[in-house]
Amino acid sequence: MNIVKIRKNFLLDKETVEKAQQIIRKQHKSLTEAITLYLKAVVKDPSILQTIEQSAKKRTGSFIGMLDGEIGDKTYKEMKKEALRHKAD
Repeated sequence: MNIVKIRKNFLLDKETVEKAQQIIRKQHKSLTEAITLYLKAVVKDPSILQTIEQSAKKRTGSFIGMLDGEIGDKTYKEMKKEALRHKAD
């Protein structure tokens, strides 16, 4: 197995890494093993990135977080235009 050294300026958020490490340890895996599994999964199924991105961006711990993905993909400007159209009718 070949090993690739990541550049010295490859930085990760310490708090996120520590939280992830606790979860990963429950599965009896090391952080290196988890990253390797992640990269293998991406190679086999690139669409998994969209699922992971949606999960990572989902807000938790508040009422508004429960609405993520439930009210559509409209931007504020689109919603404002639609509201003004309804108001004009």
